[in-house]
Amino acid sequence: MKNNTVLIIEDNKKCRKLLRTLLELEEYHVLEAADAENGISLIQKEKPALILMDIKLPGADGLEAAQRIKNDPVLKEIPIVAVTAYAMNNDKEKALTHGCDGYLTKPISIMSFLDTVTGFVKKKDPTKRRFRKSHKSRILIIDDDPRNVKLLMGKLPDKYEIITAYNGEDGLEKTYKEFPDLILLDIMMPGMDGYEVTGRLKNNPDTRDIPIILITALDGTDDKIRGLNVGADEFLSKPIDTAELQARVQSLLRLKTYHEQLITRTQSQQAFMTPDRYDESEEKLDDFPMIVLIEDSALDAKLILACLDGLPYQIRTFGNGKDAVAFVQKEQADIVLLDLNLPDMDGFEFLDNLRKTEHNKNTQVVVITGSDDHESKLRSIELGTDDFLLKPVDREEIRARTNALIRKKAYLDQLNDRFETALNAAITDRLTMLYNHTYFKHFLEREIKRSHRQNHPLALIMIDVDNFKKYNDTRGHLAGDRVLQQTSRIVRDNIREIDLAARYGGEEFAIVLPHIDMKDALAVAERVRKAIAAHAFPREAPFPPDKVTVSMGVAFSPTDAASVEELIKKADQQLYRAKDEGKNCVCTTEHLSLAEDKK
Repeated sequence: MKNNTVLIIEDNKKCRKLLRTLLELEEYHVLEAADAENGISLIQKEKPALILMDIKLPGADGLEAAQRIKNDPVLKEIPIVAVTAYAMNNDKEKALTHGCDGYLTKPISIMSFLDTVTGFVKKKDPTKRRFRKSHKSRILIIDDDPRNVKLLMGKLPDKYEIITAYNGEDGLEKTYKEFPDLILLDIMMPGMDGYEVTGRLKNNPDTRDIPIILITALDGTDDKIRGLNVGADEFLSKPIDTAELQARVQSLLRLKTYHEQLITRTQSQQAFMTPDRYDESEEKLDDFPMIVLIEDSALDAKLILACLDGLPYQIRTFGNGKDAVAFVQKEQADIVLLDLNLPDMDGFEFLDNLRKTEHNKNTQVVVITGSDDHESKLRSIELGTDDFLLKPVDREEIRARTNALIRKKAYLDQLNDRFETALNAAITDRLTMLYNHTYFKHFLEREIKRSHRQNHPLALIMIDVDNFKKYNDTRGHLAGDRVLQQTSRIVRDNIREIDLAARYGGEEFAIVLPHIDMKDALAVAERVRKAIAAHAFPREAPFPPDKVTVSMGVAFSPTDAASVEELIKKADQQLYRAKDEGKNCVCTTEHLSLAEDKK
């Protein structure tokens, strides 16, 4: 039996999708069949650890299939859990009589479903994996020349944990074992070269999201195009410039962090959606993605347009930055091809304006310049550009890079769309519009597991509005509701995009902060506390305006706790200590107390 494989036999596509989402969220390997015959064939071939079987199936029903499985001496030990939407009085007895080992009814309760699956599969708890001592991002360097490995290690700051491999095969093995956050990969290696390593990793669902920077002594355009086509995220040419290396590494690691957080939040939200809320239609790109070309030279613009001729894109061309800014403020662009030297404003000023438009936050920017100016290149990277091309532009290279960036932009848009549309009543507190208690605990559990697996620290802040009962009793519940609503907005406005704020219950709030150290977590807590204390809450007649304050407790994982319950308990203990110390302060498990503005 494969210890981590679950087979779903269900004819309803939406239900299969829901069950698969829940199981994959818990890191199970999932197989699917739409009828009993195909299901039994998969069972004979794969020997899963558990079978989830719908009772009502086309052709042979689930009960008949269960009986056939239990009568097979090879398959009879595999547990079967019957799943039904009808729940007739004797369905459970029928299922057990036909050999089923468990029984679930739709709509499925998330926690009881996962508990049932875990009970049968006896899957090892990922939170019990041994922690590494370091909380640093891991970078794998793959190069057959030890001198190059040593040189790259010397160019990277101490804040990274470095893993090394000296050939392609060893690099693959280290990747599958260590799951680094980023890979620096030499192209020219004996045996398996960097292209093959990249292709294998990008074709593996478990490793395809790990950023890869290809490093080469080759300077040919064909080599870059080949690397982009197999999935490389970046290119660096030898000799490696230290500042450019560090900028590229930092940029890709930041993108990976946000990418993972969006995926985690999307998966968690999907787990709370009922089957009828799923849309079976495929997510599609617009027929014609928008490219904005900003180039003051008519000749250069004509050459670039000729390079892109025949691609299925809309292209808008502007000869100055002012007109381009006016366009992107109103319209969404998928890619901007940007000349840095413009007559009215330089490219950097345009970039600043572009990033201020919410609808263009995922727009991919390619700087195109005739000058191989090292400072401009670094500044472009720091400002968040996605690529850098030198004139004259090679036709095949710009087409390959444009297609790759369109795919990246579409993927980011899909993640954001899922995030926004999933804010529904099932996971949102109606009064404050923060996430609710149930979703908070589910998300926190996912993040604790991720932090342990990837060895990134996590902080939890528990918040309580001081003297809220007295405020409610004297001003009334409507006034109290307004305080909670405004407090929630202040909390939301003072945390990062990847952080999660929730209403824990009553006048209590919680903030989950992934990928953060103690110093930064305390800074966030203190920023929130000060913002609430300084806020002018509306005066409730006939009472004078009161100062609203909060007390906070902060705890960390894995240093303080390895489970949801224990982490909440530790943060609560510090919250109570903050109350005891006079309120309007932040207390942490490190016995540091931050108290200011107690006036």
